[in-house]
Amino acid sequence: MAQYDEVYEKVSEMLCDAKDLEPDALAPDSPLHQLKLDSLDYVELMVLAKKEFGVSVEAELFVNNPQISLRELCQYLSDNSK
Repeated sequence: MAQYDEVYEKVSEMLCDAKDLEPDALAPDSPLHQLKLDSLDYVELMVLAKKEFGVSVEAELFVNNPQISLRELCQYLSDNSK
């Protein structure tokens, strides 16, 4: 099981790279949609989740939870990692 801090670090790094942001620009409780992620960014998140943490994330997670925060996503990945 991946620790929350490890998950948060990797996901934050990916988002910062994708959106050309500084790490301090991300707030754990900010909804992901505020980052103006496009469909490719969400696909990258799903690939990262599978590759790094062994968690299959379906697009429905984001579609059904449009207000999901960075913290909630990382907690989900941490809770479901192998």
